[in-house]
Amino acid sequence: MSKATADKNAHEEFTHTDADDDCEDGRPFDDSSPLIESGSSNSVCRYVYFSHFLSAWGARMWQFGAGLFLVIINPDSLLLTAVYGFVMGAAMLVLGPLVGDWVDNTPRLSAARSSLIVQNLSIAMCSVVVYFVIIYRTDIEEQWPDKSLLTLCFGVIILISTIAQLASSANTIAVEKDWIVEICGSNTDLLATTSAILKSIDLITNIVAPIVTGQIMAFASTEVGALFIGGWNVVSVFLEYYLLWKVYNVVPALRAKKEKCRVEKADIKHEVSISCTSCMKRILGTFVTLARGWKTYMKYDVAFAGLGLAFLFMTVLGFDNITVGFAYTQGVNESVMGALMAAGAVMGILGSIIYPRMRSLVGQQRTGLYGLLFQTTFLTLCVASVWAPGSPFILHYNKEEKLTLQELNKTTELSFLNMSTSGQSTSATNTTRGSTDNVWQDYISIGLLMTGIIGARCGLWMTDLTITQLFLETVAEQERGIVFGVQNSLNQLMDTLKFVMVIVAPEPEVFGLLVLISFAFVLIGCALYAKYSHSVRGHLFHAFDKLKALKRVDKNTLLSDNFVTYTKRYSDFTE
Repeated sequence: MSKATADKNAHEEFTHTDADDDCEDGRPFDDSSPLIESGSSNSVCRYVYFSHFLSAWGARMWQFGAGLFLVIINPDSLLLTAVYGFVMGAAMLVLGPLVGDWVDNTPRLSAARSSLIVQNLSIAMCSVVVYFVIIYRTDIEEQWPDKSLLTLCFGVIILISTIAQLASSANTIAVEKDWIVEICGSNTDLLATTSAILKSIDLITNIVAPIVTGQIMAFASTEVGALFIGGWNVVSVFLEYYLLWKVYNVVPALRAKKEKCRVEKADIKHEVSISCTSCMKRILGTFVTLARGWKTYMKYDVAFAGLGLAFLFMTVLGFDNITVGFAYTQGVNESVMGALMAAGAVMGILGSIIYPRMRSLVGQQRTGLYGLLFQTTFLTLCVASVWAPGSPFILHYNKEEKLTLQELNKTTELSFLNMSTSGQSTSATNTTRGSTDNVWQDYISIGLLMTGIIGARCGLWMTDLTITQLFLETVAEQERGIVFGVQNSLNQLMDTLKFVMVIVAPEPEVFGLLVLISFAFVLIGCALYAKYSHSVRGHLFHAFDKLKALKRVDKNTLLSDNFVTYTKRYSDFTE
């Protein structure tokens, strides 16, 4: 027997055993069994779509409401919101690999069931805690000295929300990254269609869920909104799991045990086990991956484009909890905020529609340049909002002079909602016209900020799609995992640093400084992408290239004329 044959047999003996032929539930698995036992693949995918819609709807409602809840609970500062975002980002950065590894080593149905239950029930529990904190805040502050019980409630909210986020990540990996592949099998067209539909569901829920939640919180109450979000997640978890259970029983490939193989690397001396003693090693796996993969990442020219994309995450100019909380402190209520977030999502969809058409017209690299130009142009409105009328920006801010949000509301005679309905008679309208004009001036700054953020979403999505496509086209197949892992780590790292920046300066009065810093990071991202584009194409825009060519032509013509003149004079002299 040859050495190659022996090695092959040994590898097959290691990677395949009789137990691998069994399903996760103990039933034998037949490779010749059809992909789907009964019903068409479309009907099976519809179960997945509906389950994903329910899950995404609950997550989007909580994502929108969390930023508002934290500002309502602590209206004097954005500190609580910033700590919330920092803990969430740090947890995903450090524990993300551990969550993914747990999904890989857990039976498919168990992984989907556990992550689904933990996600939904955690959101429901957190909503209940938020409800009681809002209703009984005064009593909670008086229970323990130094408001210790209130601080404990803040910690519980952040802890449970982090658990829900990690569970949501696990559910996404289990269903969208594994189940869908097994359901579609070798049908790549079905896989592409299914992935696109799931992405569309995310976009739709990102538009509609904030609007619905905002209306409930604005016209009922914030407390009712919290209970609605919690109740939705409790009720929907049963239907979501039932749909996934139906899919699991219809698709034999999902019941097959996951293939397990050993990957040996020269730079890894010890195999990391699944036991609890190795958890710290795997928790630090993100930083090890980032350090080990940096050399591989930077050997590609597209790395500078990826660095530019990562710098775009270091910004408060987006619809995250920080911006939502700041807008609320400036008098934008929940209903209007939901509509603004929906408008931002629509602009993002518009960017994804424009991207393929612009790519076919001007090429891949220049599409990213135009996307960044579009984004930067709109973000200048955000910079202008720092000094616009109604801006709370105070560079040398003194905390002792601060008025709380409740005190400001007591001195305000008109709210943002009743401006359109004020004035039931001519005399009343004339009396309040001056105060109405002042109210509108108070909203010029926040209006410019929101307009800039909404408009920039189109260019941001174009840039994101461009850089992702560049990575897919240029990175070698065997190195895609490590390269994308480094890129995701960089993105998460910059997003976490953003929350650190807000923790250092949490007051709304210095939010303008954060806007300026964010805009500077966006410009750095543009410069990094421009460096990549110039290194690949030799120029940024054809206009500059044509100008250089024209100068070269003029220079060559001048040299040619001088040469002719010199030759003629030399001939005359020799004669």
